Amino acid sequence: MSTRSDSPSMNSSESALQSLAQSSSSSAHDIEPQVEKDQSAMNTYTKERRELLETLNSLHSTGVQNELDLPQIVVVGSQSVGKSSLIESMSGIKLPRDTGTCTRCPTECRLQGGPSWTCTVTLRFHVDTEDKPLPEVREVPFGPAVTDKDEVEKVLRRAQRAILRSTLDPSVFLNDEDLHTNEHPAQTFSQNCIIANVGEGGNEQDIALVENLAKSFIDRPNCIILLVISCETDFENQGAGRLVLRDSEMKKRTVGVLTKVDRIEHGSEQKWVDLLHGKENALINGWFCVKQPDPKQLRDNISWEDAKATEKAFFDRTSPWMQLQPRFRRRLGSPGLAEKLSGILSALVSQKLPDIQTEISKQLRFVNDELAELPEPNLTDPKAEVLRLFRDFDRKLAELVEGDQVTSNNATTTGLMYSINQVFARFRNAVFATTPHFLPWSSQQQIDEELKKDLMKTATQFDEEGGWTLDDPNIYHLERVMDLALKFDDDLFSTSRTRELPGNYPFLVKKQLIAETVVTWKTLATRCLDEIQEILDDHVKTVVAEHFSQYVLGGLRDTVTSVASEEIRKRFQSMLLQIDNLCNSENTPYTQNDHYFFAYKSKLLGVYKEVYRRSRNEQGIISSLQGFVPNMRPEEENQQKLYDNITAALTHLTALGYQGLTATDLTKLLPEDQNTPALEIMAEVRAYFQVAYKRFSDNVPKQIDTDFIRGTDRDVDFALMSMDLSHEQCAMWLQEDPEVVQKREDLCGRKKRLEAAKDKLGSVVRTSRVGSSA
Repeated sequence: MSTRSDSPSMNSSESALQSLAQSSSSSAHDIEPQVEKDQSAMNTYTKERRELLETLNSLHSTGVQNELDLPQIVVVGSQSVGKSSLIESMSGIKLPRDTGTCTRCPTECRLQGGPSWTCTVTLRFHVDTEDKPLPEVREVPFGPAVTDKDEVEKVLRRAQRAILRSTLDPSVFLNDEDLHTNEHPAQTFSQNCIIANVGEGGNEQDIALVENLAKSFIDRPNCIILLVISCETDFENQGAGRLVLRDSEMKKRTVGVLTKVDRIEHGSEQKWVDLLHGKENALINGWFCVKQPDPKQLRDNISWEDAKATEKAFFDRTSPWMQLQPRFRRRLGSPGLAEKLSGILSALVSQKLPDIQTEISKQLRFVNDELAELPEPNLTDPKAEVLRLFRDFDRKLAELVEGDQVTSNNATTTGLMYSINQVFARFRNAVFATTPHFLPWSSQQQIDEELKKDLMKTATQFDEEGGWTLDDPNIYHLERVMDLALKFDDDLFSTSRTRELPGNYPFLVKKQLIAETVVTWKTLATRCLDEIQEILDDHVKTVVAEHFSQYVLGGLRDTVTSVASEEIRKRFQSMLLQIDNLCNSENTPYTQNDHYFFAYKSKLLGVYKEVYRRSRNEQGIISSLQGFVPNMRPEEENQQKLYDNITAALTHLTALGYQGLTATDLTKLLPEDQNTPALEIMAEVRAYFQVAYKRFSDNVPKQIDTDFIRGTDRDVDFALMSMDLSHEQCAMWLQEDPEVVQKREDLCGRKKRLEAAKDKLGSVVRTSRVGSSA
């Protein structure tokens, strides 16, 4: 069966695409007796070439050319340059010829040696009527083997119609029954056919589509381009030549052939001889010349043998061809062209087979991975599948709340626990920002600015750095604390004073200061919970969307999303009550952490007293105590006595059992004044804040994590298992999206083609090894 795939014009309706030995939907096997080797270029194939080309043919029979760039020969030429005649001259059979329309589908020709001539025609379907790849390539034998060459053209016409009306049974075309039915109209164009030579009234959309298809073929690195140029028309006017030769990479893969050399205008022969010599538009693979039957010979049904003899006689007896050197005379005639093409194609196949094998394995792995991501089809037990989905989802949800996985396959997506910990950190900082800043001097007191900065730094050394000023409501100067403590003229004082001795102030004073500090904590905790609810809801919805992405049509994804959101909402409401309880418990001062509280109070009281005295310039003895360095007696005589007294005091206190004391600790023994109670209130309230802040900033996140985040995981699991899990409901949920069904069919079809190709190559490798061993 001759190979021919014409296309509509690529340049002013001139260019056409023909696929030689590949890209088919109908195939024929042409066997020519090996009488004389010079009668057919195909008979000169070596055994190795035949095996390689048979391997290539077997790969094409699997339809894997949709996935792989298989080596192939594509014929490119302008309209009426003799492409069909060229292919006929090499294959020995006739193609259908009609005015305006020639071969309307790709035709694959397989030539091989044999004891007698026979031809079988096979239809290959790899796309549907909408040009979508079929799940599995179908090869359908088209009638019995043909033994009469003159009958092949009729069979090919019928085969073309069978391809173009693929919805009909191919058997109706064998006896022309299809001509008597108007059902299932023929396609004008599809990936299973290539329109050849569209003339008047052609479909412009089809023309553009075929042009793009032609370009897509010749752009492939493994495509050998057979460029057909007619000597009847100037080279510059043939668009196919410009399309190919302007690309340096394409030129490396191109074999040029000159047709209609018997119609060269007298006196113009030299420019075509120069082309053959490579002086113009040189090609690595060179140029060839062929002489095809003229129209009269075609009408007279000239035989293939007579056409070959006529061609040989023409080049042997006609100038300038008969005067060419032997190395160029070998490029005259279709046998030399066929020999060149077979050599190039077999060499390319030999070179590319390892790469093809690797690519097949690579694509198979990809297809298998894609299929593994899809749900199993045609489930017999939908309830079991739903339960499996719920179990897997619960596991993913547990991993999510434990912080063992991110929410999405996207690497930039932040994990749930990371996001939540960010909220907890902001909450802890916000609580600490409510620290009362006690400044143990009067706000009306005139103090040098530099000294004031130093005093503030010392007094608030355990507070938050920055973020507050002297206008901050959390600033407490000495008089503010004393006013609250004394309240001689305030009713609150008269009701709060109990049986305290002079200099002692009621507990309600400290409670009032503490209450002013923690008043915003409930707002901060609620805001923290709000943020975490939003984050948790978003992350859970993302997990649901990913896990149940294949179950949108039946509503399973939306059902699980609603259930999860509702359980989160209910947990949120319950958590609000717990936050209220935690905040209410902080309204009343309480701690059992005595050691930490008293240690912090003692430390702060020393700091406040020091700052208070420095603000009043009562720092002589304080400076001496702070500047005391053991075992470094000063040289000044007036300082030596003080040094000796401090040393003696520390020695006596140590002897009395007070271990580890420093000179700075002696500041606590300095006499008190009327503001000492205020300093003690400051130290006690600030120390309690430190205890309460640490407790609250830990308890709120812990409660949210335990009861809200982890509790949601348990609630969602229980709610899902409590739904209607009847067979009917589960079956409805598992309805698949048509896109998923189509994707599975496409992947399965692709897998079959790749596996078939892999098996073909595997058998070739095994056969080669056996042959080598033999």
